[in-house]
Amino acid sequence: MANDAALAKALDEMKGISPYAVASKSGTDYDGSRFRIPFFNRVFLVYYPEIKVVEEGNSAPVPQWLEIILLHYLLQANGVSVADEWIAYRQLPGASLFESRFIQMAINPLLRAFGEDVEAFKRAGEALGGIPMTRTGDAAFKFMALPKITMACIFYQGEEGIPSSANILFDAAAENYLPTEDLSLLGVYLGNAMRKAKSA
Repeated sequence: MANDAALAKALDEMKGISPYAVASKSGTDYDGSRFRIPFFNRVFLVYYPEIKVVEEGNSAPVPQWLEIILLHYLLQANGVSVADEWIAYRQLPGASLFESRFIQMAINPLLRAFGEDVEAFKRAGEALGGIPMTRTGDAAFKFMALPKITMACIFYQGEEGIPSSANILFDAAAENYLPTEDLSLLGVYLGNAMRKAKSA
């Protein structure tokens, strides 16, 4: 399994970190025994040095893909400031390898879920803790995916003869914090979370 190899590699690389330096670069808190990492409207704890990932207030095991993303975030964070400039997924380095999967798994399900219902999109964005944005689209929300990675979810309501469309954007500094493949998974997570918030 590729994920098993990715997790093993990340666990091995974590052995060599300086935890307080990593906390500073990643915008996380390290209290001497664990990192505290906000993830959208949830919080995860990464224990160090024994390296165990748990969700605060939830005893269910953390999915492997998310463990990998949280470890990659700590390992790759380089301290660059949030750029406050939005880019599409295709503008990330090497995105062509993952772009079609991103559209199929993140964008298309979002569109199917909301159809022409901009009000449902607004309710879902608010329920997820998104910050309303007024600069683009008929409804748009900014999310703090991780302390140094902001994302935006945007809905354009269709008009006569023009179908609705949606997009998920990333802060231009995101590539300094996660590999492009991991960022596609963040997009899938956000799309799924919006759909779940709609039906909640």
